[in-house]
Amino acid sequence: MKSLDFFSAHPVFTREEFARAVADGRKPSSQTVDSHLGRYLRTGRIGRVKRGVFFVAGPRETAAKSPVDFLLVASRLAPDAVLGYHTALEAHGYAQSVYERLFFLTQHKAKAVTFRGRVFAPVAPPRVLQRRRLSHTSTVEVERRGLSCRVTSLERTAVDALDRPDLTGGLEEAWRSLSAIPLLDLRAVLDYVRLRGLATLAAKVGLFLERHKDHFSVPPRVLEELQSLRPRAPHYLDRSVRGKLVAAWNLIVPTVLLEGEWEAVR
Repeated sequence: MKSLDFFSAHPVFTREEFARAVADGRKPSSQTVDSHLGRYLRTGRIGRVKRGVFFVAGPRETAAKSPVDFLLVASRLAPDAVLGYHTALEAHGYAQSVYERLFFLTQHKAKAVTFRGRVFAPVAPPRVLQRRRLSHTSTVEVERRGLSCRVTSLERTAVDALDRPDLTGGLEEAWRSLSAIPLLDLRAVLDYVRLRGLATLAAKVGLFLERHKDHFSVPPRVLEELQSLRPRAPHYLDRSVRGKLVAAWNLIVPTVLLEGEWEAVR
């Protein structure tokens, strides 16, 4: 494949992707690949995100001024990158606000990257998933500008967001964003909650589904199953604000949430 043909189909790419494409089945020398990339970098046809990751300038634009798809960038920052947390909500189209940090799950020792005013932060998958070699469980592929990105499924995203609201723009942003999702596979939610094995997380998910039981058509048996997994002693949903105890879930919940002030505008 010719370099320009590759660029037209790959708005963001890695050095390895470029090398495979231009090789046409042969094994190109590292020097040849770097020579090609260097030439296009100098002319502004492409730009560098970090070592080994590049983006393509738009028509009649130079790399310095060309817009870049940040989600595609995040998806190429590690070989096993999976968009997660708030970034997954953005990819699925349900994030309620723009967030300056983008998160990708990876088991590689990746470092955070700052690019165009955004911070791209690696996050290790939950330990239980790593131990069981299930880091890619409940993930899906979505297409952006003709390229495939791996993203946590809506169901896993919902559970992960309630588990780590600090990676989802805060509890309010997480709650509002999740309430904008039109449909969830409740069996998939339950299976993932059980896989995670955290009592407080089960209670958080149960509270969220109970508060949205009409919206998601949640049957009583789903709530009963989650209640059986809840913690024995009260836990805070958010320690930074005052709240009230919801005995059914053994959660101390912010008053503003209980008053329904954190719902998304649908």
